[in-house]
Amino acid sequence: MRKMLIVMGCLVMLLAGVVRAAGIELDTDLMQTIEDTNLSLASNIALKDAKRSKAEAAELHRMFTQVEAHFVAKGDAADAVDLSKKSKDWAGEIVKSVDSQQFDHAAELAGNISRACKTCHNFYKKS
Repeated sequence: MRKMLIVMGCLVMLLAGVVRAAGIELDTDLMQTIEDTNLSLASNIALKDAKRSKAEAAELHRMFTQVEAHFVAKGDAADAVDLSKKSKDWAGEIVKSVDSQQFDHAAELAGNISRACKTCHNFYKKS
């Protein structure tokens, strides 16, 4: 009986871990990291530091993929899905712009990301 309870307890814990891993959560740390990375990206674009700009844009692309997946899974957040997808696409476009030395265009795209974040937060940020 005791072994059965231990096995069942382990299965419940395992199932809870799987459910938690399947859910895509956003936390304030991720949002702060996105904000900090975008600020640093804008600075590195202004400095024409291609290596750092490309690395940060790639990181933003990865993080906005998470944000987009979160809002898709959440449902009833079409604007947030659209804004996160646009931001992800702009981050990818920044990499291409920096590769072709179009830093002015890359700066414009980083500004688009900042505005998209602000717009999304106005609608979806928890108080």
